[in-house]
Amino acid sequence: MKVSEPKEKGSSFYLGFLFLSKPRREALNAVYAYCRHIDDIVDSGELTAEAARHELGFWHDELDRLFGGRPAHPVALRLAPHVRGFGLVKEPFLEILKGCEMDLGQVRYESFPELQTYMARVASAVGLIAVEIFGHQATPPDRLREFAMDFGYAFQLTNIIRDVGADLDKGRVYLPSSDMKEAGYPLESLLRRERGDAFRYLMELQYNRAKTFYRKARANLAPGDRRSMLPAEIMAHIYEGLLEDIRASGFDVLGAPRSQGLLSKTGRAFKALLYCRGLSGA
Repeated sequence: MKVSEPKEKGSSFYLGFLFLSKPRREALNAVYAYCRHIDDIVDSGELTAEAARHELGFWHDELDRLFGGRPAHPVALRLAPHVRGFGLVKEPFLEILKGCEMDLGQVRYESFPELQTYMARVASAVGLIAVEIFGHQATPPDRLREFAMDFGYAFQLTNIIRDVGADLDKGRVYLPSSDMKEAGYPLESLLRRERGDAFRYLMELQYNRAKTFYRKARANLAPGDRRSMLPAEIMAHIYEGLLEDIRASGFDVLGAPRSQGLLSKTGRAFKALLYCRGLSGA
């Protein structure tokens, strides 16, 4: 799971949250504090796998307490008023927990549908919480769910493409084995960090998949909800811009992850603002 702290100035989350009212911003900060805490249990390197599983087990019980009105942990106490105020439900929080549990035991994914289950938990579940905090009126519930799910898939695929090398350093491969087979790019080539036509073909598969999810997400949102979903669209413009930067680099992702400068992010945030106000296309 890859969580960016929304308070980091210049992050896509920070730029998106600038356009939220104080109550909504505080609620999203509390949600991301939860995501960060759960992610750190698995990825901080401070706990053994056994100890991390024990901590995640505590959070299964703590979610029961939180949604039963009896939170105990400081992170859950911070969430509690927003759970009540925005009518948040337990299931997405539980899915985030399950996604992090997958990172403890699974380092390879055989097929894209298998990877999609992981992405639904660590990314799309966050989107399902966020859209309730952003607010909505015009989009039917089933289409709103698809909007949140598809943006989550798009964001996480962008992260996976960006972090191929960094994930290798952790012993993880999120590129589906079936895609690697189709591309003629075996695991041994990836471990040697080989580039070439087969690697580019493999990454184009992921790129095209991500682009499809960006398009599908926008198609599901009613125009009347674009303004309320501006924070999501700012993040989408920044992430999709990063995706294009990576492709333009020839998928130079086998070393340190590529980042964006503040000027680039701010420009993309401004384009998202124009789009949500109906003044430009996506």
